[in-house]
Amino acid sequence: MIDIATVVFKDELPILKLQAQSIERYCQNIGIRNIYVIVNDDEDTLHQIDAGWWGAAANHVLIVPRSAFSTQFVEDGWVSQQVLKILAAGMSYNTWTMVLDAKTIFVRELVLKDLIDEQGRARVGAMNIYPVFETTRLMVNQTYDIDMKQQLGPGGVPFLFQNDVVRLMIADTAFRVKQKFPLWFQSKGRITEFMLYSGYLQYRFGGFDTFYSPELSFGVVNVCHTEVDQYQHKLEAMKNNDPLTVSVHRKAWGQLTDDQKQAYQHFLLDRGIFCAWELPRRHCVW
Repeated sequence: MIDIATVVFKDELPILKLQAQSIERYCQNIGIRNIYVIVNDDEDTLHQIDAGWWGAAANHVLIVPRSAFSTQFVEDGWVSQQVLKILAAGMSYNTWTMVLDAKTIFVRELVLKDLIDEQGRARVGAMNIYPVFETTRLMVNQTYDIDMKQQLGPGGVPFLFQNDVVRLMIADTAFRVKQKFPLWFQSKGRITEFMLYSGYLQYRFGGFDTFYSPELSFGVVNVCHTEVDQYQHKLEAMKNNDPLTVSVHRKAWGQLTDDQKQAYQHFLLDRGIFCAWELPRRHCVW
């Protein structure tokens, strides 16, 4: 039913190990065929990733160099990472691909019936588009000749791509823009993968309802680099709001005190992510 895809840089490998353990612990019953680990870095990084990190799920792990997609990639890793998420979903012949960042860690069981409704739609909801994404919205509008009003929830990761739709999007978009999809996407610079996909659903299917429920069935708690002053509140939300996933951005981690870092590690240890003790305190390497 659901495959998992993470695009990773070399410096993110320490936190990827935590994600792997969280997938083994909390994602056992979602019909995984493949766990795609897409390496957006030099190919020496491939040999530093151990499928054993995923424990009982190790046989599902496919470690994929970005060269497997037979295209060129720009130097801007933020841009190449986004197109690689789309291409990873295009590889999967499961029904869905759940896209994660390396720092995304599951902290409770992922229950399939809570995520997919009786009509087979993903329960991710929809949300208004933030003003910061207005330029992206206009690019998507121009690409598909639409007036995009909303995007799919939760607005970031974990994000659920419907894999057949992704393949349609890649083919249709390449036909419309008369350019190979990966090259076109990267040339746009600040178009984003989830906004483009949301816009394509509006263009091709008239909206989200064919594949997505208007109900968001899970929560997430993330600490970005501009939210360090809210850290205690965020930590309490991780403990008390029953989120599906949590994360701390590497730039936020570098601003936390040792005590704050230890508190996050203890939270993860409490949720059975036992390699959390390995996270570096003094220097952030992911």
